[in-house]
Amino acid sequence: MGRVSRLLVPALALAAGLGVVSLHAGCSGSSKPAETTSVRGRVTFQGQPVAGAMVVFSPDRDRGASGKPLPCECASDGLFELKFEGNPAVPPGWYRVAIAPPANDPAAGADTALFPRLLRRPDTSKLGREIVPGKEHFFEFAVEVNR
Repeated sequence: MGRVSRLLVPALALAAGLGVVSLHAGCSGSSKPAETTSVRGRVTFQGQPVAGAMVVFSPDRDRGASGKPLPCECASDGLFELKFEGNPAVPPGWYRVAIAPPANDPAAGADTALFPRLLRRPDTSKLGREIVPGKEHFFEFAVEVNR
């Protein structure tokens, strides 16, 4: 009888432990994945659309967001649309935003030099946006510099 109980007690403890773990996994495994949403916008500089500007939304880790930065380029009318892995559905959360003028635009001339350098990096731009689940977002970034 002693030998049977030595084998039975650990087996019952293991079964009970597995039952608790599977109950916990079942609860967390049944939750829905986070909703995604669309993000579009426009960038202007001195009131004019910035064709070819680079816009980057970087997850704000200080506010609990994670993931990869989402870069996109503005069209000729200054409009942009973020995409996540080729899909316009963007994960919700807080993002820091960076905006840079086109790198090789000869028409930009002196205005490119005036474009604020601090906007070119998400950690210095001081631009933050929250992407709310299930909502279509449109963000205007109007960059103005006193000459």
